[in-house]
Amino acid sequence: MMPFFIRFCIFTTRVAVSMNSRIDSIVIGVNKKDRERWGDFYDRYYAALCTYVSKILPRPVAVEDLVQEVFISVWEGKRIFSDEKELTNYLYRACYNNTLLYIRNHQIHDVALSKMLEAQKEEEDRIYALTVKEEVIRQLYQHINDLPPEQRRIILLRIEGFTWEEIAEQLKVSINTVKTQKTRSYRFLRQRMGDSMSFILFLF
Repeated sequence: MMPFFIRFCIFTTRVAVSMNSRIDSIVIGVNKKDRERWGDFYDRYYAALCTYVSKILPRPVAVEDLVQEVFISVWEGKRIFSDEKELTNYLYRACYNNTLLYIRNHQIHDVALSKMLEAQKEEEDRIYALTVKEEVIRQLYQHINDLPPEQRRIILLRIEGFTWEEIAEQLKVSINTVKTQKTRSYRFLRQRMGDSMSFILFLF
């Protein structure tokens, strides 16, 4: 039985793929100042950005104004975003900078400043974790491509969610052959990836 972690990753990957076209259309709409897509853009980010800013600044009216200013700056600005990641990072960074400026201008210190620093650390940790995850996955697939053809097919089928028995049946080989090739693949990937291999142990 495929471990829950892997099945969850496969499911979320498929969901992400199905959402890509909509996300891409939002980015294109933002770049072209498309009013029809602007509504989707607003719906996707406004509430999340307000929640983010409110963790730093517990003033609802000010929070909404600060987030609105960021949306206005995007609409009036000439910046072109290459993808959703760049757009998202820009929005959160702009909200953070606006909040910092507001706190300084209104001489709000102590609790607000402490919350701001905590939020900054959380955001940095989140970005770092995502970056590490993406890099490990990129390296994994790069090294999988270096495997001999039979081993590569076995590992890719496993990632797709097939059990070892199903893989043996599909490739018309014995289960012992599959397990032997799996062990060799694991040894190869562990040598290439080192400590990062612990991230994908559930594959085996």
